[in-house]
Amino acid sequence: MRQVFLQKSAVIVKEICQPAMDDYAVLVVVHYSFISSGTEAATIIQAEQNGLFSNASQKIKKVLESVASHGIDGTMALVKSKLQGELQALGYSCSGRVIAIGKKVQHLRVGDYVACAGAGFAHHADLVCVPEKLVVKVNHEYLKHGSITTIGAIALQGIRQADLQLGETVCVIGLGLLGQLTVQLAKAAGCTVVGIDLLKDRLELARHFGADHTPHATEDNVLSEIDYITNHYGVDATIITAAAKNDTIIQQAMQITRKKGKVVLVGDVNIQFDRSPFYAKEIDFRVSCSYGPGRYDPQYEQRGIDYPLPYVRWTENRNMQAFVRLLEQGRLSIDPLITHYATLDTIVDAYDQIKKRDGLGVLLSYDHEKTEQTYQKAISSEITFKAARSCGPVRIGMIGAGGFAKVKLMPIISKLSNIKINAIADADITAAINTLNLYKAAKACADYTDLLKEDLVDAVVIASPHKFHCAQTIDALSHGKAVFIEKPMVTTWDQLHDMRNFLKSHDQARICVDYNRAFSPFIQKIKGVLNSRKQPLIMHYRMNAGFISKDHWTQTDIGAGRIIGEACHIFDLFYYLTDSKPIAVSVESMQSSDENIFPTDNFSVQVSFEDGSVCSLLYTSVGHKKLPKERMELFFDGKAIVMDDYVSLQGYGLYPGFDEFNRPQDKGHQALLQQFFAAIEKNTFEPPIDYKRLDLVAELTLVIDALACKGGGMQHVG
Repeated sequence: MRQVFLQKSAVIVKEICQPAMDDYAVLVVVHYSFISSGTEAATIIQAEQNGLFSNASQKIKKVLESVASHGIDGTMALVKSKLQGELQALGYSCSGRVIAIGKKVQHLRVGDYVACAGAGFAHHADLVCVPEKLVVKVNHEYLKHGSITTIGAIALQGIRQADLQLGETVCVIGLGLLGQLTVQLAKAAGCTVVGIDLLKDRLELARHFGADHTPHATEDNVLSEIDYITNHYGVDATIITAAAKNDTIIQQAMQITRKKGKVVLVGDVNIQFDRSPFYAKEIDFRVSCSYGPGRYDPQYEQRGIDYPLPYVRWTENRNMQAFVRLLEQGRLSIDPLITHYATLDTIVDAYDQIKKRDGLGVLLSYDHEKTEQTYQKAISSEITFKAARSCGPVRIGMIGAGGFAKVKLMPIISKLSNIKINAIADADITAAINTLNLYKAAKACADYTDLLKEDLVDAVVIASPHKFHCAQTIDALSHGKAVFIEKPMVTTWDQLHDMRNFLKSHDQARICVDYNRAFSPFIQKIKGVLNSRKQPLIMHYRMNAGFISKDHWTQTDIGAGRIIGEACHIFDLFYYLTDSKPIAVSVESMQSSDENIFPTDNFSVQVSFEDGSVCSLLYTSVGHKKLPKERMELFFDGKAIVMDDYVSLQGYGLYPGFDEFNRPQDKGHQALLQQFFAAIEKNTFEPPIDYKRLDLVAELTLVIDALACKGGGMQHVG
């Protein structure tokens, strides 16, 4: 399939794999997509202006901050990615036919004709995968016009924010594509409409759509004309659908709007203005958020959790439905807004036209019959598996191309000898392609199973969201691949049960979890001292983890929270340093009235071990970010060790030369990866972390998470 991208301000069309299916989404063969002259032209112009040396001081600051957070290697990977020109997917409004649905899709079926919305989903592409809440049914006869539904929903939400009443006067500033739709919707609402723009042909088109007055933005005295139109009261509402770098348009909107009127910002305008008009007129200033309530809410858009209609009458999906109804009732005129027609073969010329502001909208049409035939052929084809690895370096497949993989794992893996990153899988195909270009990999795909079905990789590194680790691990091991998992191994008791059963019957499975702390130089040095201890030890670990809001994916069921997703590191470290089995655990978690402060972010846990050792972890998200993140204190045999953030190590009562200072910090990522990749090349696999330890850490983590979620408690383990 083909898709349109922006790279270094140039529009390109690339042949890529089909998007991955999602339980809450539908797969759509695109018949039409719509290019907005305003939004997409602005994106290209911004890319042209955002060169390497623009805003140099801000970029230098970001680089320095990145070095502090991610280290030199991670920062260099990010800089290199920027220099080579990352791809950016274009398009956010299309229409077509559903050819597959996710398991949890409720209101759509294969064969439905639909309009699709959403940057990141409704691309200019032959095939798109779009969440159900960003899809609405449309009559086949209106499929072409339905491709503008996204832009129509944006205009409709602006109308709703203006809260217009029958007979009121509304002014629309900016008569581009969005403004022209707003004019039509305002007329349909029974309002007197004033349209303002700099271009005379757009003023004429607004009059065609029913605008009652169309003063020119600079040639006419706008304030004077509106005074006469409104008997010197001013308009009831002003809707700004223009784009501008300064505050002139907002100031004009204040002048022409009546006392206690409304100004609604829909377009991209700099929000800096004089307070006086607001104060004097008590004007209600509102910003309209895209298609409506639900936009940018992942629980709504990507998990299908709707807002109850009695409480939120117009969500983004219901706005899309309303706009489609107006189309099908013939109450909106779309053809005059289509000033150019194009295909993927001529799309570069089409973008050149809209950059010159030559026209309003471009309708792209697709060879949908060919796309559907190709899809059906692909899902029915059989794949031949190759058992043996090809000669040469170990070929790595990355499952997940997110932040941690990009700034930590891949920079390390790419520098290891006899190792090659050969394939990238990510649900965001744009991210996968950008990573492929950075590491010169052979293939990028949206569905990780493509890495397993073809003879592309010998081992996979799983860095996807935590919920998927277990299933992807078992799938990859079943295909004979070695697996390195960026912790955790499992997120639920059911997953632990599945993993135990699999490993019980596959005792030679080549698997490792990224419990890297035990492989850091400091911990190795500490372990050497502890090997000769005579008595149990007391250990305290503190993690000043930093705040993450409840909307972040790690706080949802996909991420499973921070005990399962991060604190598991430290539980593994407890097991490693005591070299003993945990037997009991006690947890206390902080209870806050702030719903963004989770008990699994702020807790204290104490673990008792079979040898009499006691280890505690204090984990918090409410500390100050300048305090180093991790600190460990150990006490045993009349001695003590303090390790501060893997930068400094200090011993008390130990041999001369034990103390050490290390910059940059080394948490053991590289050492663990080296050991794992060396192990998988041997005839007999010796895991860097044995299966018993992986199982015990997973069980302990799940117990602690359950106790923290209910406010604390005690439990025996093992």
